[in-house]
Amino acid sequence: MSRHVITLVSCAALLAPAAAGAQDKPISVYFRPGNVQQLNDAIVVALSQPPFQLATKITPTTLVVSIPDKVEAERGRVSGVTWTFNAVFSRDGDSKGYSQESCNESEIAECTDQLLSDIRSAAGAGP
Repeated sequence: MSRHVITLVSCAALLAPAAAGAQDKPISVYFRPGNVQQLNDAIVVALSQPPFQLATKITPTTLVVSIPDKVEAERGRVSGVTWTFNAVFSRDGDSKGYSQESCNESEIAECTDQLLSDIRSAAGAGP
């Protein structure tokens, strides 16, 4: 019985570094919001989920995500509100890219998913 326990502990010790390496490295992000609170709130919630860490201040390693221009809103009779905006990514004063988004309020999770994918790419963390 003790031989089985030793074997299990040894296997767990060997697998632990691989499991830790498989997890995404945290991405520190500072968000500068746009002019639509509902959209800002959805982005903040999305950026609060791993691997993202929402920063309260900007450091040299923090990726800054900002919506520098006014968010345009188009109101459809059936489709509801669709927001169109640009998100700009930078780190330590260097541009890391941008994303053009068009988000319908009824499908806001799909929009934030796309934005998070673009942020990962800008951070160098892959898709």
